[in-house]
Amino acid sequence: MTDRIDQFFKAYCRIGMRSVYTDSVPKEMIGSELDKEGWYEWKLIPGTLTSDNYKKVETKFKVKFPENFIQWHKRYFFADCDCSTIRLPYSLPTKPLEQVIDNLNWDVAEQLILLGLIPFADDGNDAGPLVFDTRNANNKEDFPIRVYDHEYGGDLDGLNEIVFSSFEKMLECLTHFLTETKTRKSFEVIPGFYTIDPKGAGSTGKSYWASWTQMEKANFEQFGY
Repeated sequence: MTDRIDQFFKAYCRIGMRSVYTDSVPKEMIGSELDKEGWYEWKLIPGTLTSDNYKKVETKFKVKFPENFIQWHKRYFFADCDCSTIRLPYSLPTKPLEQVIDNLNWDVAEQLILLGLIPFADDGNDAGPLVFDTRNANNKEDFPIRVYDHEYGGDLDGLNEIVFSSFEKMLECLTHFLTETKTRKSFEVIPGFYTIDPKGAGSTGKSYWASWTQMEKANFEQFGY
């Protein structure tokens, strides 16, 4: 898993990573002057959070994260983690675990947690949260990932099929996406998920990712991006 984490951040991080400045951003993460709109270039710095920090969050909200999610999130501090199709929780040393907590601390999340569904990220099209499905986990160290339509307000009818078989496979697919879209169109890259994760993205998640492919292709044909 260590190699997978580093591969992901290598694919995600690039020259000129930009975000909107706030007072919570430490100076060691700032790589440029602010522009007129308040944007700045940021950089990764080594993480200092411990597994115990995450365990306290798990205890408070009565949830269980996959260990590899914890290892991924605590490896670095990073000001943003928008991967286009999925928005993962950022990590700032001045506000440790803020977004991880925010993903758990709202009314729909409260209902999902009671059902064994743990919100940890957001769908890139604002459909709702991505959740770890811990139901019938039987002490597994990683969990299938589904998308939940927030408009259903906690009702299970809003739960999508499994879109990734595990967090590890999700990282592998996102690394592929971030790497390949540097030279190819996103709608050309997404179908690669089917081969990388045949038990999730290439199986029950195929219709979900096919809809993303169709939408991205339509946007390109209409708007050129």
